[in-house]
Amino acid sequence: MSETASSNRWIPFQCPSCFSLFRIKKGQLGQTGRCPICSAVVQPCENENARILHQAASQTTDDDKLLSKVAVAKEMTPDQLEKVEDGRRSRRRQYVAADAEGTAWENDAISNKVSWKAVVSIVLSAFVLLTLGLFYYKNSGSSPMAGSSKPVIDREKTDALLDEIEKTNQNTKQIEDGETAALTVDDFERFDNDKVEETIKKFLMAESLEELKKYIRDIDRVGPLIDRYYENVDYEVEGFDKLNKQQILYQGDLVTAMVQKANFLTSPIALERVVDGEKESYKIDWESFVGYCDYTPEQMREKRPNKPFLMRVIVEPASYYNYDFSDDRKWRSFGLEVKDSIYSFLGYVERESEQDKKFRVLMKNGRKLSCMVKVAYPVKSRSADQLEIFEIVGDGWVIKQRKERKDD
Repeated sequence: MSETASSNRWIPFQCPSCFSLFRIKKGQLGQTGRCPICSAVVQPCENENARILHQAASQTTDDDKLLSKVAVAKEMTPDQLEKVEDGRRSRRRQYVAADAEGTAWENDAISNKVSWKAVVSIVLSAFVLLTLGLFYYKNSGSSPMAGSSKPVIDREKTDALLDEIEKTNQNTKQIEDGETAALTVDDFERFDNDKVEETIKKFLMAESLEELKKYIRDIDRVGPLIDRYYENVDYEVEGFDKLNKQQILYQGDLVTAMVQKANFLTSPIALERVVDGEKESYKIDWESFVGYCDYTPEQMREKRPNKPFLMRVIVEPASYYNYDFSDDRKWRSFGLEVKDSIYSFLGYVERESEQDKKFRVLMKNGRKLSCMVKVAYPVKSRSADQLEIFEIVGDGWVIKQRKERKDD
């Protein structure tokens, strides 16, 4: 084959997408074809690159060997061109030729085409949503709820019901507040606050135990406890500074107040109103004032009594389990704080026991609780500060006398 015949018949061409070299017939210039390597749509033209490759092929001494090493471009039918065109649009690729102006594979004049599969998918989705909406509307308006024999209440009825409940709660609260206020006024009229202040002052200024006992509530029972208490504690005059009359509370025949002592420390104090004929007096609840316990903290740690005894404590939840109470599945732990003591203790109740349930009720509105409990150490206890709580005697530190209230 001569060089002239070969060059006139074949033209080398390089794919602008994958840069693969293949050959085309000279008569195929300007026709659209597909690259046999990357399948990109190409349109060979007489440009600079084509001329350079053509010159290189013409100068080759063995032109057949060169042409045998390059691929041959394949012509496509109109259907194949349409498929390639659709694929090209979806890929949105662009080829810029070597010339300054460039050739865009996709120009702005061609409008975007939506796949028929996408159209069908959108229509089906809209139909499903419409069906679900109609089903919900139908059932929410007239059908009973699953597991219920009553129909669903619509928004208007719900708002009306909530308004009614709110009004009822407000009315109930007003009634309760009114009743509480009435009782407070009634109690305020029954109590003589001047005598209350005078009794507190004499109690705190008493210079001896004998004088102190004149102002003590339930002296027959409490008198021996006072003697026992001061066997281990030196008696000192507390001193009186002032009484906050704005914080006096009344409950039955009991009145509680906050008093500031001579050392400027504030302490709660409770008194009982005692009426004997036409004579009215007030007695101090000494046990709650000092936080009396059957044993002092020092005695408890030393003797570790295993029979139940009384403690006045401030209780709060704890999470410590050890020694005799190491099983947290069986026990619930609480911190026990004793008034004016450097020692604190841990109390345990069996889970789901009566004491456990009562603690959960009493501590529902707060994490700390002042209460009276009966506790005991385990036999041969290995810890000086871990006790079992056997009974909750009452909330607060005041033992309430069970007697009927008499109106004057």
